[in-house]
Amino acid sequence: MDKVRNTKIENIKKSLKFIFLNNKTTRKEISEYTNLSNSSITRVINYLMANDFILKSNKINESKYGRKSEMLMVNKNKLRIFVVDIDVNTTMFGEGYFDGTVDLLKTIPTPDSFDELNSIVKSYISSLNKDFFYISYSIPGIVDIGSKRIKDTPNLKWKDFSYNSLIKNDDIILDNDSNLSILAEKIRSEDMKDKKNAIFILIKEGIGSGLLLNDEIYRGFSFSAGEIGHNYIFGEKIKFEHFIDFERNYEKTIDTIALNISYAINLLNLEKVIIGGKIINYPAVTFRELKKRIQKYTYVNNDNVDIRVTEFNYVPASMIGACVNGVIKYIDNI
Repeated sequence: MDKVRNTKIENIKKSLKFIFLNNKTTRKEISEYTNLSNSSITRVINYLMANDFILKSNKINESKYGRKSEMLMVNKNKLRIFVVDIDVNTTMFGEGYFDGTVDLLKTIPTPDSFDELNSIVKSYISSLNKDFFYISYSIPGIVDIGSKRIKDTPNLKWKDFSYNSLIKNDDIILDNDSNLSILAEKIRSEDMKDKKNAIFILIKEGIGSGLLLNDEIYRGFSFSAGEIGHNYIFGEKIKFEHFIDFERNYEKTIDTIALNISYAINLLNLEKVIIGGKIINYPAVTFRELKKRIQKYTYVNNDNVDIRVTEFNYVPASMIGACVNGVIKYIDNI
C-alpha cells in the first residue's frame, strides 16, 4: 500500500513540477513527459485542481483537425515566499508566488549583521499580516545549502552563521546570489531551455558567477565554485573585483572583465554567457564593447558562445531565483 501511495505522490510531484517549469502546458504534454496513461493523468490533474495547485486557462487548438485542449498552469496564489536579496549596501524585500514571479516590497540599507537583518525581516513580515511558507535569501557570498550556513560574505564580513527557522520550523532557504541568478535564467528564459553549460557573471560591489554544468548548478566541493572575483589581476597584486571601476578606469575595467570571462569560456567550453548587475545600468555601447573583447580573447573553437545581458532588470535575477528555489523545494516536499 505504501508503495502505491509513494508512486502516486511521485507522479503528482513530477507532473506539478513540469507544469511549473513550462508556465503553461496541456494534459497531452504532461502525459508525454511522465509516460503516464490518460487515466493516471486525469487522476493527477483532478487532485492538483481539487487542492488548488493548478488552474485551467484558455483552450488552444492542438491539432490540424481543430481539437481543442485546455491549458494548465500553476495557481499563483497557492504559495507565498518572502524573498530577501542582500547586497553590500542595500537589501531588497519581495513577495514571491507559486508561479515564480516576485513583487518588490521594500529596499533598506543592509544592516551590519545577519542577526540584525533577521530581526528586521521578522518584524516586517509580522507587519504585512500574510502567511509566507518560506523565507528565501539571496546571499552575496559562500553558502552551504545543506546545513543552511553562511560560510563567508567577504564584502560584508559575515561568517559562519547557521539558521534553520525564523517564523516557523524549517522555513529558511539560503543560496548564493549568482547561483540563484543562473537558476532564474535557466528556468524562466526561453533561450536557456536547451542550454546545459552556461555562466552568469554578476557584477555588483563584488563579482561572482553562477555555473550551470551538464544541466546542473555546480557549487563545488566547498560551495565556493564561481568565485571569479577573487582571481588576482596579473601585475596588479589586487583581486579582480577590487580592480573594477567603470568611472575611473573604463578601458582596463572592460578589458579585465573580458579576459576573466574568456578564461571561464576556454576552461569549461560554455554555450552561454549572461552578464548582470551594474552592467545593465550603463549605455548599450558598454556591453557591445565588452562582448567584442570577450570574443577576441576566446579560443577560436569556442567562438560560437552566445553572450548577452540578463533579461531580468526591475526585479533582479537573484530574486527570481530565490523564489524559484522556494517553489521547487515546496513541490519536492509535497
